[in-house]
Amino acid sequence: MIPGSNLLNTAFKLIARQSFQYYTYSTRINQVNGQYESVYNSPVCTTGSAQPMPRELYEAYGLDFNSHYFRFYVARDVVDVGRDVAGDQIVFQGIYYQVLSITPWRGIDGWNEILAIQVPSP
Repeated sequence: MIPGSNLLNTAFKLIARQSFQYYTYSTRINQVNGQYESVYNSPVCTTGSAQPMPRELYEAYGLDFNSHYFRFYVARDVVDVGRDVAGDQIVFQGIYYQVLSITPWRGIDGWNEILAIQVPSP
């Protein structure tokens, strides 16, 4: 495998693409109680690969064992909580996930790996 060969597209020759809704973070508003609420743009249907994070990797990644995590592989730019106020969200099989971090392969190979945590539905 060489950079630029787009490993994700190669994988999609063997595995099926999955569909999910992608919400880009827009802004935040200050509520009456003084807390901020994140506001998201209308969802965009996108495809990629969605895979649950194996629990045996939680400790290695420093993840909370009381939460549920997914990894998403997509051919699009995504904003995580590390670079912005809230970051983007993904809805997969009716469950909402907050983008926590990104492994940025997009500039090299055309896709990104996303680590996301399950969050309550709005």
